[in-house]
Amino acid sequence: MITEIEQYVTKNYNELRKICVRITENSYWADDLLNDVLLQLWSKPEIKLDKLDDASIKYYIIRCITTNWYSETSPFFRKVKRESSLYNEMKDIPDVPNHNEEIKQQRMMDLMEEEFSMLGWFHKEVFSDYLILGSYRRVSEKTRIPLTSIKNYVHQAKNEVKQNVFKRIKDE
Repeated sequence: MITEIEQYVTKNYNELRKICVRITENSYWADDLLNDVLLQLWSKPEIKLDKLDDASIKYYIIRCITTNWYSETSPFFRKVKRESSLYNEMKDIPDVPNHNEEIKQQRMMDLMEEEFSMLGWFHKEVFSDYLILGSYRRVSEKTRIPLTSIKNYVHQAKNEVKQNVFKRIKDE
Protein backbone atom coordinates (compact mmCIF):
# COMPACT_ATOMS: atom_id res chain seq x y z
CA MET A 1 0.00 0.00 0.00
CA ILE A 2 1.20 3.49 -0.76
CA THR A 3 2.44 5.22 2.39
CA GLU A 4 0.15 8.25 1.84
CA ILE A 5 -2.89 5.98 1.81
CA GLU A 6 -1.63 4.13 4.85
CA GLN A 7 -1.15 7.41 6.71
CA TYR A 8 -4.60 8.62 5.66
CA VAL A 9 -6.21 5.40 6.92
CA THR A 10 -4.33 5.59 10.21
CA LYS A 11 -5.37 9.22 10.72
CA ASN A 12 -8.99 8.87 9.58
CA TYR A 13 -9.96 5.32 10.50
CA ASN A 14 -12.90 6.42 12.69
CA GLU A 15 -14.23 8.70 9.95
CA LEU A 16 -14.00 5.83 7.43
CA ARG A 17 -15.80 3.60 9.89
CA LYS A 18 -18.64 6.13 10.23
CA ILE A 19 -18.86 6.38 6.45
CA CYS A 20 -19.02 2.59 6.28
CA VAL A 21 -21.83 2.53 8.83
CA ARG A 22 -23.74 5.08 6.73
CA ILE A 23 -23.22 3.17 3.48
CA THR A 24 -24.32 -0.12 5.03
CA GLU A 25 -27.25 1.60 6.77
CA ASN A 26 -26.06 0.61 10.25
CA SER A 27 -25.51 -2.98 9.25
CA TYR A 28 -23.46 -5.20 11.52
CA TRP A 29 -21.27 -5.77 8.44
CA ALA A 30 -19.85 -2.21 8.53
CA ASP A 31 -16.64 -3.06 10.38
CA ASP A 32 -16.08 -6.22 8.35
CA LEU A 33 -16.60 -4.31 5.14
CA LEU A 34 -14.13 -1.59 6.08
CA ASN A 35 -11.49 -4.08 7.20
CA ASP A 36 -11.97 -6.16 4.07
CA VAL A 37 -11.57 -3.11 1.82
CA LEU A 38 -8.44 -2.09 3.71
CA LEU A 39 -7.03 -5.60 3.27
CA GLN A 40 -7.80 -5.41 -0.44
CA LEU A 41 -5.98 -2.09 -0.68
CA TRP A 42 -3.08 -3.47 1.33
CA SER A 43 -2.69 -6.47 -0.95
CA LYS A 44 -2.89 -4.49 -4.21
CA PRO A 45 0.53 -4.29 -5.80
CA GLU A 46 -0.19 -0.90 -7.32
CA ILE A 47 -2.83 1.77 -6.72
CA LYS A 48 -3.14 4.36 -9.45
CA LEU A 49 -4.31 7.73 -8.22
CA ASP A 50 -3.73 11.02 -10.01
CA LYS A 51 -3.24 12.90 -6.77
CA LEU A 52 -2.30 11.58 -3.37
CA ASP A 53 -4.05 14.29 -1.37
CA ASP A 54 -6.53 13.44 1.37
CA ALA A 55 -9.65 14.18 -0.72
CA SER A 56 -8.57 11.86 -3.56
CA ILE A 57 -7.61 9.06 -1.16
CA LYS A 58 -10.88 9.45 0.75
CA TYR A 59 -12.92 9.34 -2.48
CA TYR A 60 -11.02 6.27 -3.67
CA ILE A 61 -11.56 4.38 -0.42
CA ILE A 62 -15.26 5.34 -0.31
CA ARG A 63 -15.63 4.17 -3.91
CA CYS A 64 -14.05 0.83 -2.97
CA ILE A 65 -16.34 0.51 0.05
CA THR A 66 -19.45 1.29 -2.03
CA THR A 67 -18.47 -1.12 -4.78
CA ASN A 68 -17.77 -3.91 -2.32
CA TRP A 69 -21.07 -3.35 -0.53
CA TYR A 70 -23.42 -3.09 -3.52
CA SER A 71 -21.79 -5.29 -6.14
CA GLU A 72 -22.64 -8.99 -6.13
CA THR A 73 -19.35 -9.69 -7.89
CA SER A 74 -17.17 -7.92 -5.34
CA PRO A 75 -14.68 -9.83 -3.22
CA PHE A 76 -16.55 -8.85 -0.04
CA PHE A 77 -19.85 -10.15 -1.37
CA ARG A 78 -18.33 -13.42 -2.56
CA LYS A 79 -16.50 -13.95 0.69
CA VAL A 80 -18.97 -12.74 3.31
CA LYS A 81 -22.42 -11.57 2.23
CA ARG A 82 -23.20 -14.48 -0.10
CA GLU A 83 -22.34 -17.02 2.59
CA SER A 84 -24.47 -15.07 5.04
CA SER A 85 -27.45 -14.99 2.68
CA LEU A 86 -27.09 -18.74 2.09
CA TYR A 87 -27.01 -19.26 5.85
CA ASN A 88 -30.15 -17.13 6.29
CA GLU A 89 -31.94 -19.20 3.67
CA MET A 90 -30.79 -22.45 5.25
CA LYS A 91 -31.76 -21.53 8.81
CA ASP A 92 -35.42 -21.41 7.74
CA ILE A 93 -35.24 -25.08 6.75
CA PRO A 94 -35.94 -27.28 9.75
CA ASP A 95 -33.03 -29.49 10.72
CA VAL A 96 -34.99 -32.52 11.77
CA PRO A 97 -37.99 -33.47 9.68
CA ASN A 98 -41.09 -34.09 11.70
CA HIS A 99 -41.98 -37.61 10.65
CA ASN A 100 -45.50 -37.49 12.09
CA GLU A 101 -46.26 -34.29 10.22
CA GLU A 102 -45.02 -35.82 6.96
CA ILE A 103 -47.26 -38.86 7.50
CA LYS A 104 -50.27 -36.60 8.14
CA GLN A 105 -49.56 -34.54 5.03
CA GLN A 106 -49.15 -37.67 2.92
CA ARG A 107 -52.40 -39.08 4.29
CA MET A 108 -54.15 -35.79 3.50
CA MET A 109 -52.82 -35.85 -0.07
CA ASP A 110 -53.95 -39.46 -0.52
CA LEU A 111 -57.44 -38.61 0.72
CA MET A 112 -57.66 -35.60 -1.59
CA GLU A 113 -56.62 -37.69 -4.58
CA GLU A 114 -59.19 -40.36 -3.72
CA GLU A 115 -61.96 -37.81 -3.30
CA PHE A 116 -60.94 -36.04 -6.51
CA SER A 117 -61.17 -39.32 -8.40
CA MET A 118 -64.73 -39.78 -7.05
CA LEU A 119 -65.93 -36.47 -8.52
CA GLY A 120 -68.29 -36.63 -11.48
CA TRP A 121 -66.57 -36.55 -14.86
CA PHE A 122 -67.69 -33.00 -15.65
CA HIS A 123 -66.55 -31.41 -12.39
CA LYS A 124 -63.32 -33.42 -12.57
CA GLU A 125 -62.59 -32.12 -16.09
CA VAL A 126 -63.37 -28.49 -15.25
CA PHE A 127 -61.37 -28.65 -12.02
CA SER A 128 -58.42 -30.33 -13.79
CA ASP A 129 -58.45 -27.66 -16.49
CA TYR A 130 -58.50 -25.00 -13.79
CA LEU A 131 -55.51 -26.55 -12.02
CA ILE A 132 -53.57 -26.87 -15.27
CA LEU A 133 -54.47 -23.54 -16.89
CA GLY A 134 -54.42 -21.55 -13.64
CA SER A 135 -57.38 -19.22 -14.19
CA TYR A 136 -61.12 -19.30 -14.65
CA ARG A 137 -60.82 -17.11 -17.76
CA ARG A 138 -58.52 -19.57 -19.53
CA VAL A 139 -60.81 -22.49 -18.71
CA SER A 140 -63.78 -20.48 -19.95
CA GLU A 141 -61.97 -19.69 -23.21
CA LYS A 142 -60.94 -23.32 -23.68
CA THR A 143 -64.35 -24.84 -22.95
CA ARG A 144 -66.53 -21.92 -24.14
CA ILE A 145 -68.48 -22.20 -20.90
CA PRO A 146 -69.38 -18.83 -19.28
CA LEU A 147 -66.87 -17.55 -16.74
CA THR A 148 -69.34 -17.46 -13.82
CA SER A 149 -70.35 -21.05 -14.50
CA ILE A 150 -66.68 -22.13 -14.49
CA LYS A 151 -66.22 -20.39 -11.14
CA ASN A 152 -69.27 -22.14 -9.73
CA TYR A 153 -68.18 -25.58 -10.99
CA VAL A 154 -64.66 -25.18 -9.58
CA HIS A 155 -66.00 -24.00 -6.21
CA GLN A 156 -68.45 -26.91 -6.12
CA ALA A 157 -65.64 -29.38 -6.86
CA LYS A 158 -63.35 -27.84 -4.23
CA ASN A 159 -66.07 -27.83 -1.60
CA GLU A 160 -67.10 -31.40 -2.34
CA VAL A 161 -63.50 -32.66 -2.10
CA LYS A 162 -62.87 -30.62 1.05
CA GLN A 163 -66.04 -31.76 2.82
CA ASN A 164 -65.45 -35.41 1.96
CA VAL A 165 -61.81 -35.30 3.07
CA PHE A 166 -62.67 -33.67 6.41
CA LYS A 167 -65.52 -36.13 6.90
CA ARG A 168 -63.15 -39.07 6.32
CA ILE A 169 -60.51 -37.61 8.65
CA LYS A 170 -63.13 -37.10 11.33
CA ASP A 171 -64.33 -40.71 10.93
CA GLU A 172 -60.79 -42.15 11.26
